[in-house]
Amino acid sequence: MREVAETVLKVDALMVIEDERRTGVGTALMEAVEAWAKERGASQVVVISYAHSPTSVPFYEEGMRYARKTIGFWKQL
Repeated sequence: MREVAETVLKVDALMVIEDERRTGVGTALMEAVEAWAKERGASQVVVISYAHSPTSVPFYEEGMRYARKTIGFWKQL
């Protein structure tokens, strides 16, 4: 994904099964994603996650130091 001449990696989904949470698996996966993106010239990573998740929101914001930048809206028709 390109954002104003920047290469940006988009993570649509990353899930860790419940029994493996809080063991460092998610952190290791995201660190590998970030390293892979840097090696390919990306300057940013964008993560898509459920806004009301009690586990993923703190993981990305507090654990991985990601910041909320945009908001999406959906409507079931």
